[in-house]
Amino acid sequence: MIKKSRRYRIRERGVAALEAAIILPVAVFMVFACVELYQYYRAAALLDRVAFTVANGVAMQRELFNQGKCDQSNDVCVYGQIAQDLFQPLDYGSNGSMVISAFAATEPDEKGSVSWKSQTEWRVFFKGTASAQPDPVSRLVDSSAFPQAKVGDTIIVAEGFYDYIPFAMSSTFWASLAGTSQIYSRFFFRPRFDDLRVLR
Repeated sequence: MIKKSRRYRIRERGVAALEAAIILPVAVFMVFACVELYQYYRAAALLDRVAFTVANGVAMQRELFNQGKCDQSNDVCVYGQIAQDLFQPLDYGSNGSMVISAFAATEPDEKGSVSWKSQTEWRVFFKGTASAQPDPVSRLVDSSAFPQAKVGDTIIVAEGFYDYIPFAMSSTFWASLAGTSQIYSRFFFRPRFDDLRVLR
């Protein structure tokens, strides 16, 4: 009887060890996956906030200058200066960039329809000081995502880019799962006061 109970305990320990060997790696992977997804979606949400804040801030200006006076609130370069703070806690210096553009509507055609011009009225680029990446390229290749145009309409678009770097342990898996590591966000705002078609 004692021998049988001893053998039973040994078998039980073997089964428990086998279960742990199977379950433990899966549990560790799940923990890493949850943390990784949280980090990615937090970065995406922060980038949405950046694009919204910049587009809204530019659209509230009565006039906008491009004279390099970054201490003036109505100079467009101020948005490049405050980007470091807007991107926090993301690393804007190495991985972040922005594009701010202004688009205007066409005059009514013979049918009376109005659309957005394919060319921008103006466009500015900003990126982190430590970034080795080239200047960001706008993803606004057509106006299909724009709101409906009206006669005399203008629109400000802020695009945010962030090169997301996953944990080293899961980077290969993440690249095969997500396909890309650059997060992108954009927001559209109509100017509140002037049309802002010109950077003075």
